[in-house]
Amino acid sequence: MNDEDRKILEEKIEELEGEIHELEHDLIHDYLTGLKTRAFFEEEIRVYLEAISQNDRGKRKEWFGFKNISVVFFDIDHFKQVNDNHGHEIGDKVLKTVATAIKESLRSGDTAARWGGEEMIVSLLGANEEDAKQKAEEIRSRVGELNFDGGLAVTISAGVASAQKEELLENLVKRADEALYNAKETGRNKVITHSELAGQ
Repeated sequence: MNDEDRKILEEKIEELEGEIHELEHDLIHDYLTGLKTRAFFEEEIRVYLEAISQNDRGKRKEWFGFKNISVVFFDIDHFKQVNDNHGHEIGDKVLKTVATAIKESLRSGDTAARWGGEEMIVSLLGANEEDAKQKAEEIRSRVGELNFDGGLAVTISAGVASAQKEELLENLVKRADEALYNAKETGRNKVITHSELAGQ
């Protein structure tokens, strides 16, 4: 192989590597919001929960410096009205902007994913329920300050749950979703923790 052929081959390999990297990115990122996909999020949290369980059973030393994890479910309030009254293009812009605000509010190691529609979910490593509620309130406030064309104002509701001992992903997410539902049913634009539901 002469130098020219080698150069062409190297360029093709570099081009293919770039395409592979782009495909890998697309597989774990939501195309619209840029957040992680639901599938990626679920797999990641399962790994974390298993690691925490092993810590609790004494099978592994403290893993990555955290012993617990909390999740926050976010939902954009009255999003259907945004689409109906302002069009899907504005609706998509709202989704992207809210997603960016959520992502930029997180620490390194935390994960934000699009769960479906206008619902987004966040994992907070090492955060107890109180810590997670504080972060969710910070994000809720930040979203409330966003400015959109035409004077459109957007708010979000949030439900918080902190992992219990030996808890599975499905139950953790279900509890956060129950708290979110309560936040929406009791006025929206608020953060509710799952433990607060027991006191009602």
